[in-house]
Amino acid sequence: MSKNKLGVFVRNPVTGGVKTRLVPPLTAEAARSLYAAFLRDLFARLPQAKVRPTIFYSGERSEDLTGLVPEPWPLVAQRGADLGARMAEAFAHLLTEPGSRAVLIGSDSPDLPISHLKRAFQKLKHRDVVLGPAVDGGYYLIGLRAGAPRLFEGIVWGSSSVFASTVERIRSEGLSLGLLPAWYDVDDAASLEFLRAMCAARSAAGGLRLPNTERALSSTGS
Repeated sequence: MSKNKLGVFVRNPVTGGVKTRLVPPLTAEAARSLYAAFLRDLFARLPQAKVRPTIFYSGERSEDLTGLVPEPWPLVAQRGADLGARMAEAFAHLLTEPGSRAVLIGSDSPDLPISHLKRAFQKLKHRDVVLGPAVDGGYYLIGLRAGAPRLFEGIVWGSSSVFASTVERIRSEGLSLGLLPAWYDVDDAASLEFLRAMCAARSAAGGLRLPNTERALSSTGS
């Protein structure tokens, strides 16, 4: 069995419950459709990482989510009072086997390069923690080779200081750090337009295509 463990944090794709910062410019139903498209495209690409993901979902599991997750990927409920506690619990779930290396990502980057995931697992052979910084000041990926719950305590989640605060916590805990290239989450109007531009550019250049996301974007106009 592989020592590499991948977890993906998702929400149930229900109207009014996802991508609320995109409403407006999107309607609540368009935001739901876009998020479901993100999941379809991300899930279609993850097998390239050669690691079977565990899908950690928030709230009650819906049929909409179950229908999107490929068999036999495990679905596990997120547990904890805030995002930090839920991530700490997810790592505890993933790191039960001695010698394991675990990586957590979110579901706000449908075009996240699979090469970033592979590099994260490589770096965890020599580093205690791996971070993928997001351009909004957070991070799109975190990897550990042992539980480190203090990394998730006292962080102001959703703020532009998440990445910096986490780096400082890593230093104060005496842990070694590996860094990945910066990437972006799609969680506001500006990042939505950037994703739209990236899809158009890749279409023209012959790059990565996100068929479900592109269809959802086309239905929302420019």
